[in-house]
Amino acid sequence: MNLLMVFLIGLVIVLIFFLYWNYFRPTSLWTGFFFLVALAVIYLGLVALLYQYHPNLMLVVVIPVIFIILVLSIFGVTASVIGLFWNEKVLISREGKSFSNLLPFLLGVSVLLVEIITFILSRFPKNPYLSQLTMFISFCFFYVFGVFLLYTVTSFLFNHFPIKREVDYIIILGAGLMGGEKVTPLLAGRVDRGIALYNKQVEQLNHHPVIVLSGGQGKDEKISEAKAMENYIKDKGYKVETLYLEEKSKNTDENIKFSEHVIAQRDSITDFRQKEIILATSNYHLLRAGKLAFHQGIPVRGVGSKTRLYYLPTAFIREYIGYLVLTRKKHYVILGAITIIFIAQLLFTVLT
Repeated sequence: MNLLMVFLIGLVIVLIFFLYWNYFRPTSLWTGFFFLVALAVIYLGLVALLYQYHPNLMLVVVIPVIFIILVLSIFGVTASVIGLFWNEKVLISREGKSFSNLLPFLLGVSVLLVEIITFILSRFPKNPYLSQLTMFISFCFFYVFGVFLLYTVTSFLFNHFPIKREVDYIIILGAGLMGGEKVTPLLAGRVDRGIALYNKQVEQLNHHPVIVLSGGQGKDEKISEAKAMENYIKDKGYKVETLYLEEKSKNTDENIKFSEHVIAQRDSITDFRQKEIILATSNYHLLRAGKLAFHQGIPVRGVGSKTRLYYLPTAFIREYIGYLVLTRKKHYVILGAITIIFIAQLLFTVLT
């Protein structure tokens, strides 16, 4: 079997796995994992073929990648910490001080502390206890970073999945209001994104999806977020054939659950698995919202509105933390296994 055949078989197998997860389980991090594996297989296959037929051209493909890997391995952590601190400065100057706005700073400090601790511990290579502690901290750090990488890739894929078929319902998720009754630029972006999909369905498919505006009334709000979104749609002159309001929800999980109840009551639907449902929300929020919908047994796709670049790191970090909390049992098991292995190695060292 020649090299080209081996490469093609490997690529086909990986693509089958990726396409399956991307179509049937798009919010699973396995989607991002198989996507990265597919890219790696394509790259390594290309390198192997060039090595066999065009060695000089292979160097053109390999050297830049090696250079990027070296730069990231040497300066990646330092650059990330500096970037987080810089983002914190910009964020505070534009959005003001709040706990959520401190996330880039707190993450930067955490990464810096891990690097300092591992550096200090690595100065004692002859001490088996400190060496094992260094390995334990490194494993935990790279696990959290690896999950973050998969979450980022999966989020990108979920945001950019093409929607070509007729959509039954577009659920626009609410957010806090300005002055207790006006949509914020962030919420306006969500509404505009949902309306853009609606208009595309009308123009290209001559189909009119039902739009569900989802958001209750907070303690400091004069009207519900759903009502504020409806007022915004009217003020902008958007034409929507059918509009439902869900005005009880207080969080994303309730947005989806109560929107399902409204749709079920209005349209007498009992099985949402046969319906094409789209969530419209901010791009950083879309994957976790989709994950919550799948947990409720509602398969969804989504469209994400753009977020201001300076605010994106904070928002995405917050969503990633929310994802870790949502899937905490899996992480407890994996981190618990790493801890048990570390303790077992430590006991073995002590006893011997």
